[in-house]
Amino acid sequence: MSFVIAQWESPGGGLARVINEQAEKLVAECQTAHEAPEVFAHKARVRCKKIRAALRLVEPLLGGKAYRRENRWWRDAARELSELRDMTARIEALEALQPFLTARIGTAMMRRLNERFEKERRAMNTADAIAAFRARIAERGAEFAPHLPHGDREEMAKALSQTYREARRSMKAALKDQDPLLIHEWRKQTKYHALQTRLMRMTFPEMLQDRTGAARELAELLGSVQDIEVVLESAKGWDDAPDGFAEGLEERRGTLIEDAAHAGGKLFADKPKAWAARLLDPPAHQPLDREEAEADL
Repeated sequence: MSFVIAQWESPGGGLARVINEQAEKLVAECQTAHEAPEVFAHKARVRCKKIRAALRLVEPLLGGKAYRRENRWWRDAARELSELRDMTARIEALEALQPFLTARIGTAMMRRLNERFEKERRAMNTADAIAAFRARIAERGAEFAPHLPHGDREEMAKALSQTYREARRSMKAALKDQDPLLIHEWRKQTKYHALQTRLMRMTFPEMLQDRTGAARELAELLGSVQDIEVVLESAKGWDDAPDGFAEGLEERRGTLIEDAAHAGGKLFADKPKAWAARLLDPPAHQPLDREEAEADL
């Protein structure tokens, strides 16, 4: 099935299914990880993030201690691939910025910067990182999703509002001084919010159907900001960097943050308690029947 809790599923049952599906896909992908390690690293970390987004929703059903144990396990598993993913992210960030940079520093300088990044990538040992991740997943065994009670809408609204609160709080902190680490945290919490709205969009259709796309677009905007930060950090010490290289990127970064502030201001305009109340008491609507709901999957 798709990454969504169907209307006829209980929250606990649907979330357990999603966790198991993502984990089983990850196990299958581990078998061919060596064929394209950089692609695998990206996919594996996305799967871990999806699982952790689902686990955040089951915290009211699972309890804080068990949730923290499960979340920590998946976080630590993903960290096995952090260095490999970070190196790949540098190349992807440079590719995303290539049209902007080429227009400002020229083709020859762009080629030199590409060569610098590629040299660093070739020097990395990918096999060890992949082996460590695969070993950790193998140690987990066949039990991926914890046993969960059925749960209800109120518990899901509580969990959704907590992620909303964290994303809103991280936005305010990031916009206060625009520190790269705070921008990264805002992006991370926004991605969790986007994944959770995607998961629960059929449980709270009036509030979440259109919200998923808006949250994803904000995360992509913040990803573009992070691309600039990655390139600036990776290019430190570039002795023959052309005039205006860093200044141009900083100017672009500022424009993107302004756009993100506007989008985030609309997305997180409500206070968390008010937003949670609207989840449970939305405007009147005509619910989907099962045939229409299955078509949406």
